[in-house]
Amino acid sequence: MPDNNDLVNMLRAVIQEELKPVRQELQQVNTRLDTLEAGQAELRNDVQDLRAGQQELKKGQAAIEAAVNDLRTINRRTHKEVFSQLNAIWDDIKLLSAQGEKAIR
Repeated sequence: MPDNNDLVNMLRAVIQEELKPVRQELQQVNTRLDTLEAGQAELRNDVQDLRAGQQELKKGQAAIEAAVNDLRTINRRTHKEVFSQLNAIWDDIKLLSAQGEKAIR
């Protein structure tokens, strides 16, 4: 009859043999988990890059809007100046026409 140490060793060997599939499955699960965690970290980095890019786009959009507003202001000012000068020229033409009519009489 085997002694206690032999029984313990036999029981240990049986338990280890029975746990092999569980250990293998656990190892596969851990491998998949590592892969998922790496993918998640990559996605976080991508989201962070997208957010940074979005901020850059917002800054660029604000700069473009400011430039457009400046151009509108310049356009209005130029428009007013041109029409003011045209009105002055027209007034001069009227004045010259009136003087020419007086000279003819």
